[in-house]
Amino acid sequence: MRKAIERLTQHEPRRGRAAAPLLVFTVALVGVLAAAWAVWEGWRPQPPIPEERFVVDDPIVHIPKAGLIARVAVKDAEDTLRVVEALRRGGVTAVALQATAREMSNAIGRARAAFVGRVLIGVSGVYGVQDVEEAVRAGAEFVLMTGLEPESIRICQDARVLAIPGAFTATEIRQAWSLRTGLAALFPAGQAGPGYVREVLREAPGISLVAAGGITPENAGEFIRSGAAAVVASDDWGVGEERDDDAIARRARAFVEAIDRARMRPVRPAPPMRPIEGPDIR
Repeated sequence: MRKAIERLTQHEPRRGRAAAPLLVFTVALVGVLAAAWAVWEGWRPQPPIPEERFVVDDPIVHIPKAGLIARVAVKDAEDTLRVVEALRRGGVTAVALQATAREMSNAIGRARAAFVGRVLIGVSGVYGVQDVEEAVRAGAEFVLMTGLEPESIRICQDARVLAIPGAFTATEIRQAWSLRTGLAALFPAGQAGPGYVREVLREAPGISLVAAGGITPENAGEFIRSGAAAVVASDDWGVGEERDDDAIARRARAFVEAIDRARMRPVRPAPPMRPIEGPDIR
């Protein structure tokens, strides 16, 4: 028995030396396979996103959820359809149109008909009760204001249209909130900075602020991280016939990705391509 044990003991170190390279090889192989799987998961084609992923709902719900309003100046209805489609391809689902009084009604109506259920169509740059009434009659889903006008807010509320009044000081912001608007726009936010948003919300945590004025893809995320419910992308988006639709989509995409990163959520893929639909209501 003693001799048998001695023979086994003499061979044990040799077995250990033989097993060591095999163990190293196994560990290395597992590491390579894990890395290859991670690369495949990151690069493999993703399944198409359901169209419902981009369906919009009530403005008071959707704007904070999306975190972005694109404000764009348009010259006529055709220009409106073109730029809104480019913005939509970039992932934008809420657009505030700026147009002349003569073109406002037609631009809103055409855009609403073409993008129903896919893009919220609102207005920006309206001044006074008359302009607000016209925008509401034309079908605007929200009105983005640069000031605090109680009568204009009342007109919107009576028509069940979301009013987003503009304010700057803490007193103005509280006044806008007291009018039960749901959202208040800090304007000009770029001048105040993200730190100002943080301070206002620290004093009045129940207020939902939309940062407007001076917002770029580079600072949009900072405003979101500071507590802004949404930001307004104020970009020239090109002018008239000089607009580059692909450039507009890329610029819009930069805003969308900045907001998604700030909220630490997966970056939203671009929506599926669909032709502009809807009747010509001119």
